[in-house]
Amino acid sequence: MKFTATENSEISNMGDSELWNELKKSNPDALHVLFYRYYNDLYFYGTKLVNDNNLIIDTIQDLFSNLWENKKRLSDVQHIKAYIFQIFRNNLLKASQKNIGFFSFMDISKMPEKEFVLSQEDAIIEQETRSQISKTITAVLEELTDKQKEILYLKFYCNLSNTEICQTLSINKQSVSNLLNRSINALRKKMKNH
Repeated sequence: MKFTATENSEISNMGDSELWNELKKSNPDALHVLFYRYYNDLYFYGTKLVNDNNLIIDTIQDLFSNLWENKKRLSDVQHIKAYIFQIFRNNLLKASQKNIGFFSFMDISKMPEKEFVLSQEDAIIEQETRSQISKTITAVLEELTDKQKEILYLKFYCNLSNTEICQTLSINKQSVSNLLNRSINALRKKMKNH
């Protein structure tokens, strides 16, 4: 399920901080743009935290509903995306009443194939190579802790900065840097061994 904003108005070109200020001024278009801007990222992040699509969708809707209801009391926020992710994560985990235990990455073997193939042998070799790479990466990722998987997902799939990850996970910036470095080093080491 992918949502995209359909309006091509001036407000859809605003940055997050401008939209946040417009939301605080009770502009419903600002809420609309923020919702469509972050819905897909929140949804896919939610699938990494819990295995309940309906709960994920409900939590996203509740999040934006609560933002609208509390628009007059919203404080100034420096990193809007990280703030929204943090609220979503906390609300989703509270609603599921579970710890993060389910954290699966995308299945690399389901990546689209090239549009052209030079020969039958090339196609077989490419398929076998993709399959082997996919198995190796999956095996390496399975060896990481849930926290390492989560921080890599936030950094490389959601493109959050270290500061935004710090805010999302409610840990200090040095812990984010340390955990990110340990995760990347663990990946490198495990890839060399496979």
